[in-house]
Amino acid sequence: MPAEKNASGREPSGGPSTVARRWITGLSLWWTAVPVVLVGQMFIGTSGVRDPLGEALVRVLLWACVGGIVLAPVVGFALARATGHTEARRRFATMGALSLGFCLLFVLFLWFAAECAPGDPSCS
Repeated sequence: MPAEKNASGREPSGGPSTVARRWITGLSLWWTAVPVVLVGQMFIGTSGVRDPLGEALVRVLLWACVGGIVLAPVVGFALARATGHTEARRRFATMGALSLGFCLLFVLFLWFAAECAPGDPSCS
């Protein structure tokens, strides 16, 4: 829904600013791009690139994914709450819930994967 504008072409003083909307859009796109970046990071990591530039790229992409999963919903929710953008606040709450679920599934995967090492005879 576009915001109504007054005669001068500006938004009413109660609505979120253009800068806040851009930040909200950027944070939403960052969170949305995380699966693509994660797949790209895994592809680069398993491709056998072992030079310092390849290793650095894998680390940067990994931290971009972690930041997108953890920081984007939190910062976006705080920004949407501070600027009064209710639709974005709901969107970031949903993003946070999905991110939390993904993180819990990842922790469970690591926990169960650590129980039995490959080839361990006690796990048969």
